[in-house]
Amino acid sequence: MTLVFNELSADSRASTRNEAMERMSHLVKAIAALARHRAPKLLPVGSFDFYGMMLSDDYSLGAWLQDRAVERDQRLFLQKISFKMTFDRDVGEAVKDRFILSDFHVRGREASGLGLSYLLGTVAVSLRSDEYWMRVRVPVQHCWLELDESQHYMEVIALNIADFAQVKTVTDELLARAQRELSATPRSLLDRFRECFPHVHFGLDVEAQLSQLPSDTFEPIIAKLIVLDGAVRDWRRAATELPSLPKVHGESESTMQKYGDRRRFRSSHGELETYQPHAMVGNRYRIHFRLDQPRRTLEIGYIGKHLPTVSVPK
Repeated sequence: MTLVFNELSADSRASTRNEAMERMSHLVKAIAALARHRAPKLLPVGSFDFYGMMLSDDYSLGAWLQDRAVERDQRLFLQKISFKMTFDRDVGEAVKDRFILSDFHVRGREASGLGLSYLLGTVAVSLRSDEYWMRVRVPVQHCWLELDESQHYMEVIALNIADFAQVKTVTDELLARAQRELSATPRSLLDRFRECFPHVHFGLDVEAQLSQLPSDTFEPIIAKLIVLDGAVRDWRRAATELPSLPKVHGESESTMQKYGDRRRFRSSHGELETYQPHAMVGNRYRIHFRLDQPRRTLEIGYIGKHLPTVSVPK
């Protein structure tokens, strides 16, 4: 996960070294929480001297990285994710070309870091140096040239994080964006289903099941997965006894006696499990899952055509 440093947030220096240390602590904790389970990289934009920036009048980031009064884990973490990251090497050519032909401004000032984060579809990281940089959604004026030299203007939104408390909001924004992209290009479901539905688990057979379905079924399947994923997310956060799932159905005892083996699939751990409850996707397709209430997990074991029942044998 590549993040981009918002260099404008370094303009207002802390009044004391302790305040500078506090700002850095908030920044590191926010990055670590946002990128949990992913390998983060922090990219300073262009020629901005990231390590030389002054956090307070007599205290640079380089000094912070050597300061034994700062938690060692925080110093090592920031050094690891930012060391050797450069615009020229770590930004793809298509984005680089678009960036070179663009101007980005926030409050009348050039905002390269926020602009690059927008083009990359990622998150800008800011120091808590100004109330403005505590925003999750920062409006950015984007001006760019097309190849025919026509000029265009548009206000865009850059996602931004400066504090640990914003992690859930930013995570939800990123997920919503990924799900919108998936809905717009449903054929990419095979490549992105785990990324776009992180709150549910998938059994080992699901990818093969999806690959056998016609692509025109992906759109309604995506819509149903978005609902299931959101329900599990809310279940975990609200700590209710059961998730508020869309209308789901169980199987009759007679169906399970006769066709129960048709509802057994490999779990995410490779063990055969029974997936009885199901959500309907139109009349022909079903998503079978199982709930682990103590662990607050929902695992999907089957996505495909309606499985046989006593009333509708196949």
